[in-house]
Amino acid sequence: MSLVSIENLRVEPSDLFSRFAPLGWLGRFFNFPLSRIFVVAAFLLPIVMVNTVVVFQVIEKVSEPLATQIDMVRMLVTFVLLIVSYRLYCGAFERRPALEIGFEGFLHEVGFGALLGAGAVAFTVVVLASTGAYSIDGFNPPWILATSLIQFGVGAFFQDLVLLCVAYRLIEELTGSWIAIVVSLLGFSLAHGANPNSTVGSTAALFVSSILLLAPFVLTRRIWLSWGLHGAWNFMQTGVFGMPNSGLDLPGWIEPLIEGPGWLTGGSIGIEGSYLAVGIDVVLGLGILLWAIKHDRLVAPRWKRTVVMNDDSEKLPAHGKNSQP
Repeated sequence: MSLVSIENLRVEPSDLFSRFAPLGWLGRFFNFPLSRIFVVAAFLLPIVMVNTVVVFQVIEKVSEPLATQIDMVRMLVTFVLLIVSYRLYCGAFERRPALEIGFEGFLHEVGFGALLGAGAVAFTVVVLASTGAYSIDGFNPPWILATSLIQFGVGAFFQDLVLLCVAYRLIEELTGSWIAIVVSLLGFSLAHGANPNSTVGSTAALFVSSILLLAPFVLTRRIWLSWGLHGAWNFMQTGVFGMPNSGLDLPGWIEPLIEGPGWLTGGSIGIEGSYLAVGIDVVLGLGILLWAIKHDRLVAPRWKRTVVMNDDSEKLPAHGKNSQP
């Protein structure tokens, strides 16, 4: 698989560990992986707050089409600000480049992820249509595809930045990969559990199926493959096929008629609750995770890692099975 060939991966798990070596207790406190979660939040929350103000104080007070135009600009600016803010955090507090959002070769990873996400949704819809559970009732104006692409693209990027580059990465630096995987999937599913129409069953389904979002980051240590997959899944599911997105009923290009048992269609939660889609996600996600394990991309807990020396005689924490004492 040349697009994300493991031989071409230049980011090692330990490359994403902090390079800051504080001397005092205050520096050690802020350099502790779990403390850094709150430091990152301090960089990202102002962007979220400004977005909230713009939505409620500007966009909701103007009429269409100006409201949509302003909203699209807001989302694109947000995308840029998230990247800039996260890069500033990495340089200021971890003393390292933000390799996890580096742009070298990112289009290949985004494209391959988008193919996976779009293909999984398209396959699910074809199966639903073949059983009579999904049919087309009408179409909305095609411009909705452009707005949906930006909406779901930026939304997925923010979620992936928080889930992968912040929560998973920093928890993994302390506890190792396996605990970080479980905690991150639990946090992601519970966060979506607050959405309308969510149930205990849909939250559990999201917990297991979200391995498809996490596994590509474990493999590549970059956000782009996961983001392409996540954004394409949401765009195809809702922006194209008009199905609910994690319980949120948003307009899409197609106006569908969805009839059938909830275990097949996912009901009001969307296909995230469909046994069919969950099965596809788990198979693909576990396949990528096994690939990551095969190529030693997992990290041992901090208390089990040895310390190795790089060419500049700087102490760096080792990773993977070879770091076990």
